[in-house]
Amino acid sequence: MSTSNQFIKQRDLLFREQQIDFKSKYVTLRGPIRRVHYLELGRGQPLILLHGGGSNSCEWYNILQPLSKHFHLFVVDRPGCGLSDPIDYHGIDFQQSAVQFIKNFMDALSLNQASFLAQSMGGYFAISFAIQYPEYVDRLILIGAPAGLHFWIPLQLRLLGIRGINKILTKTLAKPSLTNVKSIHQQILVADPDHLADDYLHLVVLGQKLPGAQEGFLSLLENVLTISGWRKDLYIGDQLHLLEMPVYFIWGDQDAFEKPKTGQQKAASIKTHHFFIVENAGHCPWLDQPEECISLIEKCFKELAK
Repeated sequence: MSTSNQFIKQRDLLFREQQIDFKSKYVTLRGPIRRVHYLELGRGQPLILLHGGGSNSCEWYNILQPLSKHFHLFVVDRPGCGLSDPIDYHGIDFQQSAVQFIKNFMDALSLNQASFLAQSMGGYFAISFAIQYPEYVDRLILIGAPAGLHFWIPLQLRLLGIRGINKILTKTLAKPSLTNVKSIHQQILVADPDHLADDYLHLVVLGQKLPGAQEGFLSLLENVLTISGWRKDLYIGDQLHLLEMPVYFIWGDQDAFEKPKTGQQKAASIKTHHFFIVENAGHCPWLDQPEECISLIEKCFKELAK
């Protein structure tokens, strides 16, 4: 059985356990990224979910079913991730490619406007897009510290952004395995890895083994990082005041990328915003505290940010 088929089989197993009724779909886009995979489920207001880093659409596994009761979800595999086409980020204008990807995706699905739930690197995509195309965005929900708002990056990721060293690491300390996946979750993604379902962790391993996934993630890190951290010319923390729509932050108190205090200071430049702190939660707050995050996401649509 191919790695892709193993991944799909494991995804379907996990989603059955979570009672998620979904459709797995592909759409062909204009531009360099052609075939994009996404999950579609639920009814109601359109909500596009953009995952972080080297992950895929399945990272939202434990909140999809509850959210689908209230929203029409479009859960995207970003370029080079999950079942979407591979991508080589070398030599690409990273920010503009992120913006164009979302624009092409929404146009292909005839979505004139949607809200976004975005995490980490997905947050960078969503913020960049919302600044350039505000008419397409109803509101932004940024869960976990968005990429591009901080220069400091955990050492593990900085090393993976160094060509040569990263190839060695992906064959040793960062090799796709259950042990390594659980370790990286504990170090930089969650407050308590014991909350994670074993079937989810197995799926993460298979996701890292998908054709082009590892190469795409490394080329992304080589594009956006230096040995000292996030590239200065890709920093967007000083552009947040340009966001015209309501913006909501859901931030784990133990986020490994940036503490809530400095996140709040940066968010203050946004005219219409609200900042929620989730206790006992890391960079992926919903993996630690799913019920609270679901409640906060729903709250973002029930009252106007301030």
